[in-house]
Amino acid sequence: MSAPVRFHLDPDLDGLELLRRWMVAGVEAGGFPARLGAYPVEAREGLVRVACDIDPGHANLVGLVHGGVTASLIDMAGGAAVMTLLKPGQTLVTTDLTLRFLNGAPGDTARLEATGTVTWHDARKAVVSAEVHTDTGLVVAQGTVGVAIRAARV
Repeated sequence: MSAPVRFHLDPDLDGLELLRRWMVAGVEAGGFPARLGAYPVEAREGLVRVACDIDPGHANLVGLVHGGVTASLIDMAGGAAVMTLLKPGQTLVTTDLTLRFLNGAPGDTARLEATGTVTWHDARKAVVSAEVHTDTGLVVAQGTVGVAIRAARV
């Protein structure tokens, strides 16, 4: 069983600073990312890399890394890339996600990484291009994530 979310979204910090704090916390941030074993490893304005250390619990019944792991990484990389653009107090939510599986990740894969790059944004929404690859460089999936930027609460 995973720990509940322990990461505090300080409304006085911008999204890039929050993401840098998440990088320091890693899986200790709790919640679904911790259950999955995913954590950001690189962040700069409009770009994020999220890593996931693969273990036997990530496998599907045919011995590959489950596609849901890949889809989750696309979603996390997309949201995290937009997070780097947020002003203090803003939050975000995924509005849509598309992905194409290109290769199965072998069950003995040690690590998957997803890179999310913001390709378009305005004050209320953003679009992110994302890609997941194995530690050996095999591209597993490509996707697009739509994200709504939510205004700071007053």
